[in-house]
Amino acid sequence: MEVSNRTIVNGIKKRLGKAKGNWPEEIPKVLWSYRTTLRTSTQETPFSLTYGIEAMLPMELTVSTLRVANADEESNTQDLRINLDILEEKCKKSEMRKAAYKHAIERYYNQRVKEKAFKVGEYVLRKNEASRAQPQANWAQNGKALIKSWR
Repeated sequence: MEVSNRTIVNGIKKRLGKAKGNWPEEIPKVLWSYRTTLRTSTQETPFSLTYGIEAMLPMELTVSTLRVANADEESNTQDLRINLDILEEKCKKSEMRKAAYKHAIERYYNQRVKEKAFKVGEYVLRKNEASRAQPQANWAQNGKALIKSWR
């Protein structure tokens, strides 16, 4: 959720530039672009996972395209029902792709991690998270803090 919000805020910032007061007009455009952009992990757009079909661009409605020219109301309604019937299967495939993507990233990360084993008596840098206002770090040996500490 935080990544989605960050992406949307970055999209709004890019579209606004210096005109910061127009953000309410830009939100629908940014949301549209976010919802119709293909996700790497699922190989689907959020719109297609929600509605079972790919979204039509607003430009396709104003400029005559093959998709609009060949549209038939009756067959369109029937196709929409078929797409909704297979939507659950499409979501399951998307979840499998997402799990495979996550596994591939994990495998990539694990190949590059260098394990380090510490022996008794070695000095290690330990962060003290007790105080968020003034984080500290101590040099510790065998679990006991040494005199040398820094703030």
